[in-house]
Amino acid sequence: MLKRRDAAGFNLAFLDVMACGLGAVILIFMLVKFNATTSTPSDEETRLQTEIAQQQALAEQLTRLLDNNNQQLTDTQRAADSAQMQIDALSEQARQTQQAAADKSAVLANLEKAVAAAAPKQADDPLALKGKGEERYLLGLKVEGRQIGILLDNSASMADEKLIDILRYKVSSNAERQTAPKWQRSKRAAKWLLARLPAEAKVTLFAFNQQPNQLGPSAQLAANDAKALGQLAQQIDQLVPEQGTNLQAALMAIKQANPAMDHLYIITDGLPTLGVQDAQLKKLRQCPSLYSGGSTIDGNCRLILFGHSVRQAAFQNVSVNVVLMPLEGDPDAAQAYWNWTSNNGGMLLSPAEGWP
Repeated sequence: MLKRRDAAGFNLAFLDVMACGLGAVILIFMLVKFNATTSTPSDEETRLQTEIAQQQALAEQLTRLLDNNNQQLTDTQRAADSAQMQIDALSEQARQTQQAAADKSAVLANLEKAVAAAAPKQADDPLALKGKGEERYLLGLKVEGRQIGILLDNSASMADEKLIDILRYKVSSNAERQTAPKWQRSKRAAKWLLARLPAEAKVTLFAFNQQPNQLGPSAQLAANDAKALGQLAQQIDQLVPEQGTNLQAALMAIKQANPAMDHLYIITDGLPTLGVQDAQLKKLRQCPSLYSGGSTIDGNCRLILFGHSVRQAAFQNVSVNVVLMPLEGDPDAAQAYWNWTSNNGGMLLSPAEGWP
């Protein structure tokens, strides 16, 4: 019995030793694996960390791009707002200009109606230089002043209203051009002015086309000198509408002939086509045909030339009045002459068909 108990005790002790040894071995393996895991990262962890870093860099790049786009959008919006403000300002300026033009057109239309209502069926004898009834003909146009100047345009366009008819008259004889309907009216208008000169006035008269031409026996004629005015009327009848229109030369000539002139009356049909060839004219670089001898000139350059002619004449204390005969294809003339006369205390007349 005692031997059995000894054998069992031995077996249990051996098993205990083996179990402890096995546990120690397992603990050693676990400690070794734990140290290996904590000291050296795995390939998977390295890959994940690399991807995270790449994603963070990409996110930062996208953030910078977004910030740049937002700044560009802000700048674009500011530019658009500024452009809109400029557009609004220009639109308002255009509206005001159109309104001013409409107002002036309305005044001109009313004046034309008044002229049409006041014009007689038959004008006075064009050769009769006496008579005082200007109220029978026009409402507003009155010949006044002590030193009076008259410019009569006898350029080729004064023959007729339509361009095709003007071209036809250009190749016609002098006798045919002298009898052209529009030219007949223009001559009667000049005589109408002469017939209504104040008794104490003196008058200077130039016809002008390419060059100014002084009419009458002297530069200044007394209004009560019937003989001198008769000679003046005869010279008007001998004029022929031809060549271009040099308003600048005419203004400078009449200013020199009558430096004390206080009232100026101009009978014409449109804007000038020629200017005085000098250094000032050559400064108008936008219209080279003016100083290069070109045969044609457009409407914009005629308007520029008109402003240049008026500035070069430099009238002071002279009331300017214009009788504007009709002409096809010169739409800027009425506005330009209106501005000039209104700024100089005068008036623009666009005569009715029956006047004078």
